Amino acid sequence: MSIGSELTAARERADMTIEQLSAATRIRTGLLVAMEADDFSRCGGNFYARGHIRAIARVVKADPAPLLASFDAEHAVEEEKARRDERAAAKGPTLHPARPRWAVVVGAILVGLMGWGMVRLFTLPSDIEANAGAKSTPTPAVTTPAPTPKPTTPKPVKPVKPVVPTKTKLTLTAKDDGSYVTLRDKKGKRLFQGLLGPGSTQTVTATGDIRISVGIPANLTITINNKRQSTKLYRFIAHPNGTLTKPK
Repeated sequence: MSIGSELTAARERADMTIEQLSAATRIRTGLLVAMEADDFSRCGGNFYARGHIRAIARVVKADPAPLLASFDAEHAVEEEKARRDERAAAKGPTLHPARPRWAVVVGAILVGLMGWGMVRLFTLPSDIEANAGAKSTPTPAVTTPAPTPKPTTPKPVKPVKPVVPTKTKLTLTAKDDGSYVTLRDKKGKRLFQGLLGPGSTQTVTATGDIRISVGIPANLTITINNKRQSTKLYRFIAHPNGTLTKPK
């Protein structure tokens, strides 16, 4: 289970909403929703993220030590990977695009034009004589009888099977104060994560189901494959048939 999932489970065991936890810890609701979705980039650094984790654990009466250990292990790997990528990028060779040799290209074009002109100069009289001879010889007209059309038998039309949708197109439109949103495909890959401000719209398409986590469901208008839906759930799943369900 991820750190965000453990924070969500601890809050639900304490029977607290996002708004109640925000009032008790003085942490913004949007930041709490982002942390429960495993997005700690908005905390302002690992030091502040650890402080938020301790504050949440204290309010929901959970042990912060395992959460902090998981956080340190995960983000230590990410920082080491980032440093390796920076060193590899610094050692990479610098490639310079090859400059075309315009003088050689122009010279080749001029030589080709001169050669074509010389060929036309010496072959033009022969072409005129050939055309004159062709005009003096009449071509006999040949009439080909039209073939008799054969009757055709129409082929039976096979019934068309109804197309079962396999892709899910999800559109979220924010109203009032908007909401923080996290969208993942059926394999857990993140499709979108961020705050939808008032009047903004976010549309994603994926094969199979789309998993949605929102901060304030009442501030969103939900459309799944052109079907309007509504829900009070903070987490739900959108299906290709245009419906949504609560995750198991």
